[in-house]
Amino acid sequence: MPPSTNSTPKSARTQTSLFSFFTTPKRKPQSVDRDSQDALLEQAGDLMDDDILVEIEQAEKAQATPSGSKRKAEHMSASVHMDVDDAPSGSEDNDDDGDGDYQPEDTGVLPGRNGRSRRRIVEDSDEELQQAQSPTLSRRSKAPNNSTAPRTPTLARMRYSAAGSSATSDDTPLLSIVAGTARPGLPRSSTSALSSASTSSTPLIQQLQSPPRTPTDAKRARASAFAKKNEERYSWLEDIRDAQGLPPSDPGYDKRSLFVPKGAWDKFSPFERQYWEIKSKHWDTVVFFKKGKFYELYENDASIAHQEFDLKMTDRVNMRMAGVPESSFDHWVAQFVAKGYRVARVDQKESRLAKEMRERNSTKKGDSLVTRELTGVLTAGTLVDPSLLTQDLATYCMAIVEGTREDAATGELTTSFGVAFVDTSTAQFNLCTIDDDDADRSGLETLLVQVNPREVVYVRGGAGPGYLARNRSFEESALSSLDARDGMAGISSATWRTLKNTCAQTTDWISLAPRTEFWDSPATQREVNSARYFESWPEALQRAAESQQLLALAAVGGLLSYLRTLKLDSDLASLGNFAIYAPMQHSKALVLDGPSLANLDVFHVSASGAGGSAADNHSLFALLNHARTPFGRRMLNRWTCHPLRHAAAINARLDAVEFLMGAAGDAIAESLAGLPDLERTLSRVHAGRCKVADFLAMLVGLNVANGFIKQLLPAHGGDVPTRIRALVAAFPSLDELLAEFQSAFDAGVAEAEGRLLPFKGSDPQYDQALATINELEEWLDQHLRDARQRFGCQSIVYKNLGKEMYQLEIPVSVSVPTSYLQLSATKAVRRYWSPELRAKVQQRAEALETQSMILDGYQTRLYQRFDKHYGVTMKAVSVIAEVDCLLALATASRALGAPACRPTILDDTRAGGYVEFKQLRHPCVALGNATDFVANDIVLGRRQGAA
Repeated sequence: MPPSTNSTPKSARTQTSLFSFFTTPKRKPQSVDRDSQDALLEQAGDLMDDDILVEIEQAEKAQATPSGSKRKAEHMSASVHMDVDDAPSGSEDNDDDGDGDYQPEDTGVLPGRNGRSRRRIVEDSDEELQQAQSPTLSRRSKAPNNSTAPRTPTLARMRYSAAGSSATSDDTPLLSIVAGTARPGLPRSSTSALSSASTSSTPLIQQLQSPPRTPTDAKRARASAFAKKNEERYSWLEDIRDAQGLPPSDPGYDKRSLFVPKGAWDKFSPFERQYWEIKSKHWDTVVFFKKGKFYELYENDASIAHQEFDLKMTDRVNMRMAGVPESSFDHWVAQFVAKGYRVARVDQKESRLAKEMRERNSTKKGDSLVTRELTGVLTAGTLVDPSLLTQDLATYCMAIVEGTREDAATGELTTSFGVAFVDTSTAQFNLCTIDDDDADRSGLETLLVQVNPREVVYVRGGAGPGYLARNRSFEESALSSLDARDGMAGISSATWRTLKNTCAQTTDWISLAPRTEFWDSPATQREVNSARYFESWPEALQRAAESQQLLALAAVGGLLSYLRTLKLDSDLASLGNFAIYAPMQHSKALVLDGPSLANLDVFHVSASGAGGSAADNHSLFALLNHARTPFGRRMLNRWTCHPLRHAAAINARLDAVEFLMGAAGDAIAESLAGLPDLERTLSRVHAGRCKVADFLAMLVGLNVANGFIKQLLPAHGGDVPTRIRALVAAFPSLDELLAEFQSAFDAGVAEAEGRLLPFKGSDPQYDQALATINELEEWLDQHLRDARQRFGCQSIVYKNLGKEMYQLEIPVSVSVPTSYLQLSATKAVRRYWSPELRAKVQQRAEALETQSMILDGYQTRLYQRFDKHYGVTMKAVSVIAEVDCLLALATASRALGAPACRPTILDDTRAGGYVEFKQLRHPCVALGNATDFVANDIVLGRRQGAA
């Protein structure tokens, strides 16, 4: 946490509070929220400074004298007050004690069973343990001679307000009240920790002042006190169970949920209850909890932050806590995700002002808490924010179901799969059915090699991680059950072996309960209709439903259900980008199954001695990947999975590549080099979560692409190949669309300030708000002129002080009507609001607030207008991506050097195909420094009529 910027010494601020305690007249006691008092006093973790302790001691002595008794009868009752919501760390809204001096302490921890950490306490004496029972632990201070000063307390997280309370309504000494020996108005149970320090016959003042202790002792004592206080409160974390009460060793254990016993809920403070209601549903996720200007992590999450990243950890709100500033949230999320953690974001959904307005209208317990909601869960396979994405290629989240049926001819069970996967950065969904796969799961393996999913969602109940330790007796009965026919029986051991052996080691496995969490086909159709993701079903989903592809629809249901838990389903599915995927495209592409893709080193090099990303630099895709744009690289990856098989299509592509190897390619390459990721940006615009800077870059990129595509044909005339002409013809006209949005807002303001300010006439709501403000400001100008004329004084001006704007500053020599409200004054002038002026100032403030709200909504409305043209813009992006892929192949061809030639592809319909290569070299060797490599001739098959 950043250190406090408050320069006022803490002792000085505390002294002020104490003096006000003795000098303020006694008032009628008022009720104080006991929950707030208990929470405050349980958290009081610092001791008072020496000078404050002396003042308290002197005050008690003075109270014992006759004059002191009179003073005691006049002093104000101290009311212990805590800001609502157990104010968090580090800022005005985050500092529990309100002194702006909070800094987290680094509490040493030892990992305990099931992730609950224990404090390391070494050589604690009885005296240390006795002092540790008090939550007011010490800070070190040095005496003038550098000797160790006596330990002295400070009133932490307390402040004395004019409201008063019954805390000192009797003759109890103030020092006893602070120590906790007597606290009228509070339950005795809530003061047990404080009271224990005063049970000794030794005066409390002597207990606090002796013996001197080191900072290490204080830290140990603080850890001991915290561990002792929370040993019972959080004992249930020593025996982790899921929401169903199952331990991690149970096959049905759900690692996402946590069981919290009823007794624990009863003891939680309102803030603890708010936190654990969210955390118990995301136990396997690191939860960043927004408090003020910080995101805080508690309990196990705080331990992870401390152990993985050495973040400072302290004890707050009865829990271990670590935190990061709001401004660095994206940085820390990226760090946690890179380490393999899932991250949940909980944000405040109302401002402090809105909370206060709500409190005035409600007496319900717990309403004093700021409203917070889970706004998203970030995982490695479902990232959508461009600032968190680390690569241009697609990262997929896949859902899979396995179904079995009895073959009518043979009577044997056959295995089929329904699969759905999504690239969340572009909102592109794909679904497919793999019918009657073989025992080796070749069809599934091929799909896995092509997609390489980062996360796999499957039905809980069958095989999975830890399967070898489970009872396998379910398999024979489960695979023949009714659940197996619609994919709700889980996956078999053979399928699990294929998944485990084919997917990367970093793949995350997510199991969902059948039907309730992983929807079957009927539930998927019901949920999609009730969620109203789209007005009419996309063609791919419609075809799957009509052709009774029940497994594919079930896979879509499992994927959407999982995305719903991440708060992503509506943003992604509502775009309607669903397509049928064919792992082996027999009609258009060569069939490359999983083993072929692996053995040919298409994406990864598997040769002996090679490994890691360095070896993958010599794969076929790495050789071809010279695309200039991120969306071009993703299309080239798909091309590499499915190479063309028809001679006409191959020759058309070769003609385009040969054309781009000339001067035309150099000009296009220069235009493509600076384009942003248009495909991903369009997806963020649809979701309404696009940053202004990214939106501006997208408009500029579309304008650049529109320009060079329009100039491609005129610059080269009739020499342009057929495929390039077809792409130019398919490129939609963007002139009107770009002109509309470039004239909609001030680009200069957007670039400089990161906000969209509409031009006049672009947004009717903003125009109306601006007209209202201008009308009020004209009235204010006229009112000033009238005041000068009325009082015969031209020196009258408006003065703005804080939130009280437009104060009429009038010399003291001028008499004003009694109806004028004086707001401030100096020796020379007084400042007023006239009755009319006061009303207009309020109207202007409300008009400005309305304008601000309209501006906040303008960005959303502008994105919605642009999203209506999604089909047109995506068509343009697809054309640009294909041009980029062709240019990448041209660049790769030129990089091969000489000798090289264009292959001749013959469309020979006669029986017997063949390939014949002369002087063949491996492309990676050709690009290297090998000089003694011997070229080879290869002939497969025989030319018709050859001997």
